[in-house]
Amino acid sequence: MIALSLWSFRGMALLAGALALSWWLWRRIRREDPLRFLAQRLEHDAGDPYRGWVQNAFLVVTGNCDYGHLPRGEAVRMLSSWWDVHGPNEHRRMLAELAESGRPDNAWDLLRFVLLMRLGVAAGYVDDAGAWAGIRPIARRLQAAYGDWPAMAHAYLLARRQARGLAADGTEDDASTQAIRDNIAHLHGGRWAQLPWSTPLGDG
Repeated sequence: MIALSLWSFRGMALLAGALALSWWLWRRIRREDPLRFLAQRLEHDAGDPYRGWVQNAFLVVTGNCDYGHLPRGEAVRMLSSWWDVHGPNEHRRMLAELAESGRPDNAWDLLRFVLLMRLGVAAGYVDDAGAWAGIRPIARRLQAAYGDWPAMAHAYLLARRQARGLAADGTEDDASTQAIRDNIAHLHGGRWAQLPWSTPLGDG
């Protein structure tokens, strides 16, 4: 009787272990690839012409992702180290500074507004729908100020070189600035050709 009880106990333990292992393996198989997730969210949002237009602007900098869908920890780190933004109040204040920074054709500040707003989504400082609504007037300002995608992108690139103390002709471009040049070339032969600069951005 005792032997039977021990066997039953061991059998139950083995069964529990097997179930636990099966659950762990299932979780490993089902776990979402982060890069795939970012690509899927980008594609999903591109189904809306307004959001697709905004993507075509911020992809100049991000290359292949929407900062709004980054892991929260990564977004908080980027806001802290790149922007010196450590919470929702500082996030709102920085957005206001960028939106009111002067000329309506200031691609440097307006594109950074878009990037900062999307990072705020990932950090939990603003909800996704609110971020898209907040970006709309900035997108309209960009659209009104420039004649096409390359004009906007090169205005941003020139201002970025100036801000980083690099030669305006690109001869001193660092790795991150070269990456932006590569992004522009990729967009020029792809997404920019598929969505006109003059796409109506809607009323929201």
